[in-house]
Amino acid sequence: MPTVLSPNEPVVTLSRIQSGVGVISIEAVCSPAVGDLRLGCAYELSSGLSSVVQHSSGIVTAPADSSRPVIIAGHTEFERLTIDLVQSRTIERLIVYAFSESGGTLNWAGTLVTTTTGGDQIELLLNRPPSARVSVLQSVYNIRGEFVVRAEMEQFEGGVQAAVTAYGFDRISWVDHRRPLIGER
Repeated sequence: MPTVLSPNEPVVTLSRIQSGVGVISIEAVCSPAVGDLRLGCAYELSSGLSSVVQHSSGIVTAPADSSRPVIIAGHTEFERLTIDLVQSRTIERLIVYAFSESGGTLNWAGTLVTTTTGGDQIELLLNRPPSARVSVLQSVYNIRGEFVVRAEMEQFEGGVQAAVTAYGFDRISWVDHRRPLIGER
């Protein structure tokens, strides 16, 4: 039985095993009617490194160009982020955001599904009014070795840069409102 995050119950804490064994995958399960929804992730590592991962911009690993990535962005049927829990202690925090690749209006629907190695699922319904804004969907914080997952569902004008800066990721250099500098090197 999946855990469904809602305004009344927006937080779940993963066990130490769920937070440290295997991988966690985060997937935007949406129909094509939603539009060109893309996922991204802003992260901060214990080393102090902070940046974003977003498949649509070609930044598919965190850290960028790492031979042992902590986070991998991909796209098969749906946009997906995969977190390598062998390195979970290096993750301080992250946020998952969604945006329209074309900058158009998204007809928000579907579910953000977070799955642990054991198959446990956390679901967050993406039902909201149509909008072209960037939406921060959920945050994940590492609290003494356990991941705390929180539904955020906040929307921001000004692109990805404005959304991640609003959550305190202000040490990232940007090419424009959607692409961080690291993707241009």
